[in-house]
Amino acid sequence: MKKDTITLTLGQIAAGGIIGLVGGWICLFVFENFIWQVLLGDRVNHGFWVGLLLLISLSVTYGIVIIGAGMGMRFVSQRLGVDIPLKPLCSGAFLGPPAVVGLLSLLNVPWEIFGKPNLILALLIPVFKTLAYIISLPMRGWVSIGLPVEIWYILAVPIGAILGYRVATVEDAEVSAEQA
Repeated sequence: MKKDTITLTLGQIAAGGIIGLVGGWICLFVFENFIWQVLLGDRVNHGFWVGLLLLISLSVTYGIVIIGAGMGMRFVSQRLGVDIPLKPLCSGAFLGPPAVVGLLSLLNVPWEIFGKPNLILALLIPVFKTLAYIISLPMRGWVSIGLPVEIWYILAVPIGAILGYRVATVEDAEVSAEQA
Protein backbone atom coordinates (compact mmCIF):
# COMPACT_ATOMS: atom_id res chain seq x y z
CA MET A 1 0.00 0.00 0.00
CA LYS A 2 2.80 2.45 0.88
CA LYS A 3 4.61 1.65 -2.38
CA ASP A 4 1.43 2.42 -4.34
CA THR A 5 1.06 5.76 -2.55
CA ILE A 6 4.66 6.72 -3.30
CA THR A 7 4.27 5.68 -6.95
CA LEU A 8 1.01 7.63 -7.21
CA THR A 9 2.52 10.75 -5.65
CA LEU A 10 5.69 10.71 -7.76
CA GLY A 11 3.70 9.96 -10.92
CA GLN A 12 1.34 12.84 -10.21
CA ILE A 13 4.20 15.26 -9.52
CA ALA A 14 5.98 14.22 -12.73
CA ALA A 15 2.85 14.34 -14.91
CA GLY A 16 1.56 17.58 -13.37
CA GLY A 17 4.95 19.28 -13.57
CA ILE A 18 5.61 18.26 -17.17
CA ILE A 19 2.12 19.04 -18.46
CA GLY A 20 2.03 22.33 -16.54
CA LEU A 21 5.41 23.35 -17.91
CA VAL A 22 4.50 22.44 -21.49
CA GLY A 23 1.13 24.20 -21.18
CA GLY A 24 2.85 27.31 -19.83
CA TRP A 25 5.38 27.31 -22.67
CA ILE A 26 2.65 26.94 -25.27
CA CYS A 27 0.65 29.80 -23.76
CA LEU A 28 3.78 31.94 -23.52
CA PHE A 29 4.53 31.24 -27.18
CA VAL A 30 0.96 32.00 -28.28
CA PHE A 31 0.55 35.16 -26.24
CA GLU A 32 4.03 36.60 -26.64
CA ASN A 33 4.81 35.72 -30.24
CA PHE A 34 1.38 35.71 -31.82
CA ILE A 35 -0.99 37.97 -29.90
CA TRP A 36 1.39 40.56 -28.47
CA GLN A 37 3.75 40.87 -31.43
CA VAL A 38 1.71 39.96 -34.51
CA LEU A 39 -1.86 40.98 -33.70
CA LEU A 40 -1.25 43.89 -31.35
CA GLY A 41 2.23 45.04 -32.25
CA ASP A 42 2.49 48.78 -31.65
CA ARG A 43 -1.27 49.36 -31.90
CA VAL A 44 -1.83 49.26 -28.13
CA ASN A 45 0.28 51.71 -26.18
CA HIS A 46 -2.04 52.98 -23.45
CA GLY A 47 -1.30 51.72 -19.96
CA PHE A 48 -4.86 50.62 -19.19
CA TRP A 49 -5.22 48.44 -22.30
CA VAL A 50 -1.76 46.97 -21.94
CA GLY A 51 -2.51 46.16 -18.30
CA LEU A 52 -5.89 44.64 -19.16
CA LEU A 53 -4.47 42.49 -21.95
CA LEU A 54 -1.58 41.43 -19.73
CA LEU A 55 -4.05 40.45 -16.99
CA ILE A 56 -6.07 38.42 -19.50
CA SER A 57 -3.00 36.66 -20.89
CA LEU A 58 -1.64 35.85 -17.43
CA SER A 59 -5.04 34.58 -16.25
CA VAL A 60 -5.52 32.37 -19.28
CA THR A 61 -1.97 31.01 -19.01
CA TYR A 62 -2.36 30.30 -15.28
CA GLY A 63 -5.72 28.65 -15.85
CA ILE A 64 -4.40 26.43 -18.62
CA VAL A 65 -1.41 25.40 -16.51
CA ILE A 66 -3.68 24.56 -13.55
CA ILE A 67 -6.26 22.63 -15.57
CA GLY A 68 -3.62 20.87 -17.70
CA ALA A 69 -1.60 19.79 -14.69
CA GLY A 70 -4.76 18.75 -12.85
CA MET A 71 -6.05 16.66 -15.73
CA GLY A 72 -2.63 15.03 -16.14
CA MET A 73 -2.57 14.18 -12.45
CA ARG A 74 -6.09 12.78 -12.64
CA PHE A 75 -5.10 10.64 -15.62
CA VAL A 76 -2.13 9.21 -13.70
CA SER A 77 -4.25 8.52 -10.64
CA GLN A 78 -6.97 6.81 -12.68
CA ARG A 79 -4.34 4.60 -14.33
CA LEU A 80 -3.26 3.55 -10.83
CA GLY A 81 -6.84 2.88 -9.73
CA VAL A 82 -7.54 6.02 -7.69
CA ASP A 83 -10.32 8.45 -8.58
CA ILE A 84 -9.60 12.02 -7.51
CA PRO A 85 -12.21 14.80 -7.75
CA LEU A 86 -11.15 17.72 -9.92
CA LYS A 87 -12.34 20.58 -7.68
CA PRO A 88 -10.01 20.02 -4.68
CA LEU A 89 -7.22 19.07 -7.08
CA CYS A 90 -7.47 22.38 -8.94
CA SER A 91 -7.99 24.35 -5.71
CA GLY A 92 -4.71 23.07 -4.33
CA ALA A 93 -2.93 23.53 -7.66
CA PHE A 94 -4.16 27.12 -7.78
CA LEU A 95 -2.63 27.87 -4.37
CA GLY A 96 0.74 26.16 -4.96
CA PRO A 97 2.61 28.96 -6.79
CA PRO A 98 1.44 31.72 -4.40
CA ALA A 99 2.86 29.59 -1.57
CA VAL A 100 6.23 29.64 -3.34
CA VAL A 101 5.98 33.42 -3.64
CA GLY A 102 5.30 33.57 0.10
CA LEU A 103 8.34 31.42 0.87
CA LEU A 104 10.53 33.54 -1.38
CA SER A 105 9.30 36.72 0.28
CA LEU A 106 10.38 35.36 3.66
CA LEU A 107 14.00 35.19 2.50
CA ASN A 108 14.60 38.94 2.66
CA VAL A 109 12.09 40.53 5.01
CA PRO A 110 13.22 44.08 5.84
CA TRP A 111 12.61 43.91 9.57
CA GLU A 112 13.85 47.47 10.05
CA ILE A 113 10.67 48.86 8.46
CA PHE A 114 8.92 48.35 11.78
CA GLY A 115 10.94 51.24 13.14
CA LYS A 116 11.96 51.65 16.74
CA PRO A 117 10.20 48.77 18.45
CA ASN A 118 7.97 49.36 21.41
CA LEU A 119 7.65 46.69 24.07
CA ILE A 120 5.21 44.50 22.11
CA LEU A 121 7.21 44.69 18.89
CA ALA A 122 10.44 44.12 20.78
CA LEU A 123 8.97 40.82 21.98
CA LEU A 124 7.23 39.77 18.77
CA ILE A 125 9.79 40.65 16.09
CA PRO A 126 12.41 38.12 17.26
CA VAL A 127 9.71 35.44 17.33
CA PHE A 128 8.56 36.36 13.80
CA LYS A 129 12.18 36.47 12.57
CA THR A 130 12.80 32.98 13.93
CA LEU A 131 9.57 31.60 12.47
CA ALA A 132 10.28 33.19 9.09
CA TYR A 133 13.77 31.72 9.10
CA ILE A 134 12.56 28.22 10.00
CA ILE A 135 9.70 28.25 7.49
CA SER A 136 11.93 29.47 4.67
CA LEU A 137 14.83 27.14 5.50
CA PRO A 138 14.24 24.75 2.56
CA MET A 139 14.10 27.71 0.17
CA ARG A 140 17.23 29.24 1.75
CA GLY A 141 19.13 25.99 1.24
CA TRP A 142 17.92 25.74 -2.34
CA VAL A 143 19.00 29.30 -3.16
CA SER A 144 22.35 29.00 -1.35
CA ILE A 145 23.24 25.95 -3.45
CA GLY A 146 22.54 28.04 -6.54
CA LEU A 147 19.72 25.97 -7.98
CA PRO A 148 17.09 27.78 -10.08
CA VAL A 149 14.03 28.89 -8.12
CA GLU A 150 11.82 28.31 -11.17
CA ILE A 151 11.84 24.59 -10.39
CA TRP A 152 9.82 25.37 -7.24
CA TYR A 153 7.19 27.08 -9.40
CA ILE A 154 6.99 24.07 -11.71
CA LEU A 155 6.61 21.64 -8.81
CA ALA A 156 4.31 23.93 -6.79
CA VAL A 157 1.29 23.19 -9.00
CA PRO A 158 1.29 19.38 -8.62
CA ILE A 159 2.41 19.45 -4.99
CA GLY A 160 -0.29 22.00 -4.16
CA ALA A 161 -2.82 19.85 -6.01
CA ILE A 162 -1.83 16.76 -4.03
CA LEU A 163 -2.14 18.67 -0.78
CA GLY A 164 -5.46 20.12 -1.96
CA TYR A 165 -7.19 16.82 -2.59
CA ARG A 166 -5.65 15.10 0.43
CA VAL A 167 -6.75 17.86 2.80
CA ALA A 168 -10.19 17.96 1.17
CA THR A 169 -10.49 14.20 1.71
CA VAL A 170 -9.74 14.64 5.41
CA GLU A 171 -12.25 17.49 5.70
CA ASP A 172 -14.92 15.45 3.88
CA ALA A 173 -14.40 12.57 6.29
CA GLU A 174 -14.72 14.93 9.28
CA VAL A 175 -17.91 16.49 7.88
CA SER A 176 -19.50 13.11 7.20
CA ALA A 177 -18.56 11.90 10.70
CA GLU A 178 -20.21 14.98 12.23
CA GLN A 179 -23.39 14.45 10.20
CA ALA A 180 -23.72 10.83 11.29
